[in-house]
Amino acid sequence: MSKKLLCWNALALSLALALAGCSHEGADWKSATAADTSEAYQQFLTQHPNSANAVQARTRIQQLQEDRDWQAATAADTRDAYEQFLTQHADSKWAQEARIRIENFAQSNSAAAANAAAAAKASAPAEAAAKAAATPPSMATGGYAKNPAPVAATQYVQLGAFSSEARAQAQWKKLKAKYEHELSSLTPRYVGAGKVKPRQLVRLQVGTVSRAAALGLCQKLKKHAQSCVLVKTG
Repeated sequence: MSKKLLCWNALALSLALALAGCSHEGADWKSATAADTSEAYQQFLTQHPNSANAVQARTRIQQLQEDRDWQAATAADTRDAYEQFLTQHADSKWAQEARIRIENFAQSNSAAAANAAAAAKASAPAEAAAKAAATPPSMATGGYAKNPAPVAATQYVQLGAFSSEARAQAQWKKLKAKYEHELSSLTPRYVGAGKVKPRQLVRLQVGTVSRAAALGLCQKLKKHAQSCVLVKTG
């Protein structure tokens, strides 16, 4: 057999082996994507570390781990769980939602402390003043005003933090319908709306005529497990 023929045979064999290897890699990749588990992608990387699909496999492993950690955080549903998730996945697609939930936990804790302090200092005149200030004028006649005049706010309370103004507005509509007696005469404001800072939270707040009225409002809302915390003034 001539030297030239031997070279052609070696080339053909190399090509055949390369094609077989590509075919095997393709089948392994198809199996990994069909299983769509971290274990399947890791096995593929072990077998084909230099594959063109290696980057995609590593990315998918990270996404799956992130999803598992988010599910664990939401299952625990505690401030510590969400903070731990952010520590591990600061740039996750769930990061903004985790920050919002942490914010709401902070509000709930602050509201509980404020309500406890207010209850210890409460007096009959203060409670009467809070009730009068928080009650819509139309209640004197036994009904509700269709278009109550907004109060001249001197003290604000925060009812939640959201990822957009639209979500804050939607929540306000729900709260106003649910707590018509308490909120019908109040006007909301959306702090942070219109800003374009990264991870900006929009805070839903309403104004009351006095601190006593704000404390009375939060006391009523907290009885229904609704977050409510006084906003610092001045």
